[in-house]
Amino acid sequence: MIQIKDLLEVLPLLIIAFSAIFILLLEVSIKKSETVIFGFSLIAILAAIATSFNYFNKEMIIFNQFLRISNASLTFSVIILISMLITVIASKSYIEKENVNFGEYYSMLLFALMGMMLMIFANDILIIFIGLELMSVCFYVLAGFLRLRQKSNESALKYFLLGAFMTGFILYGIALIYGITGTTNLTLIFSDAKVLTNYVFIIGTALLIIGFMFKIGVFPFHMWIPDVYDGAPTVVSGMLSTAGKIAAVGTILPIILAVNILNFKIIFSVAAVATMLYGNVIALAQTNIKRLLAYSSIASAGYIFVGVASMNEFALRGIAYYLIAYTFMQLGAFIIVAMLEKKDDGSRDYKNVDLDFYKGLGKRNPVIATFMTFFLFSLAGIPPFAGFWGKYYLFFAAIKSNQIWLAVVAILLSLIGVYYYLKIIVYMWFSESLEPVSEEKFSFSDTGFAATVLAVIGTILFGVDPNLFFSLFKFVTP
Repeated sequence: MIQIKDLLEVLPLLIIAFSAIFILLLEVSIKKSETVIFGFSLIAILAAIATSFNYFNKEMIIFNQFLRISNASLTFSVIILISMLITVIASKSYIEKENVNFGEYYSMLLFALMGMMLMIFANDILIIFIGLELMSVCFYVLAGFLRLRQKSNESALKYFLLGAFMTGFILYGIALIYGITGTTNLTLIFSDAKVLTNYVFIIGTALLIIGFMFKIGVFPFHMWIPDVYDGAPTVVSGMLSTAGKIAAVGTILPIILAVNILNFKIIFSVAAVATMLYGNVIALAQTNIKRLLAYSSIASAGYIFVGVASMNEFALRGIAYYLIAYTFMQLGAFIIVAMLEKKDDGSRDYKNVDLDFYKGLGKRNPVIATFMTFFLFSLAGIPPFAGFWGKYYLFFAAIKSNQIWLAVVAILLSLIGVYYYLKIIVYMWFSESLEPVSEEKFSFSDTGFAATVLAVIGTILFGVDPNLFFSLFKFVTP
């Protein structure tokens, strides 16, 4: 039986759920309600972040053992909330520019956020599946939100078809796990040591992990990412590459750590190397900055799986730190791309997404070029930015698990990424602009600029003082 106390323990989730529904009511009740809905969405996410910190250091299993509250789940949840907060702030000016300023956009974001939080807090495989489907359906809609743009429609359709196909893997995995254990409750499943060595259970768990590897973008389940990120609204692409990835990692990581099968460890190591290699090498050939960031996102999935393959106490902390650093630097880069985008005259396609456009950006707009430089340095793993410490903690976890070879390979492959990030920086500061400086007009909205500033602050703050993250989220410093 569900008690009132249980409802109070999931207050952040309830805030997001009721806010998503209330936004739909506002949209149909008030004319020109977009500004009100935007403000309400910000307040809801801020309230969810603030209330989340009340539950740290409280290990609880509630709602008839369907949900689990722990420091790890709360940390991943707050990182997702921060990502969505920055996304909402940046979205206002973007959807106004694209003439799709509809209230249901914010409702879709909050429903997706609700699904992600359900996945993170789930202590039952069925709850994970419900949260996953809620998140995925919202993602399909958001990817095709620019309805008059062919690329946006194509990205949504491709994401939907491949996502539905991978859902089959997850469902079949759940069926096998339930068939061998007789339960979908994770606490009961992992309390039986004999079940963990059963080959049917291992196959079911593998199928479940494969489905989430698709969401994370791990090789060879990554092929949807470049096309979807390129076609989706740019702010949505940034959200997909951060919040969506974090939700999948935060959901599957406790399962992987609980199973802890040696064969999985080897597979994860190989997957990490293949993902880093593919993402970084293919990114070298890109001339479209959205596709470059998409392949960079694939490479980042490889870095995350270096931590996953480590399977030790340092891995969880390293992955959590990398994800918050990744949220600020990746989302910030996408927001700048979104602000610089313009439509070609007479068409619905974009110009200003080619790398050549970024030549001379430092002269045309030094502030935006400086912010972009910060994000690119952080993505490349150059100190003192947060991305450096993110990679350091992941590679440190690999060394501590006696996988020195994996750490060495990861470091060497990350050097490839330094090249294509620095190439953009060289274009911005040391190349001549293709257009005269006087002809380039920049008009940035307050909300887009504010979102970028928040991302910059996070990138620098957690880079200068990485221990701030571990003290803030109740982790012990690695």
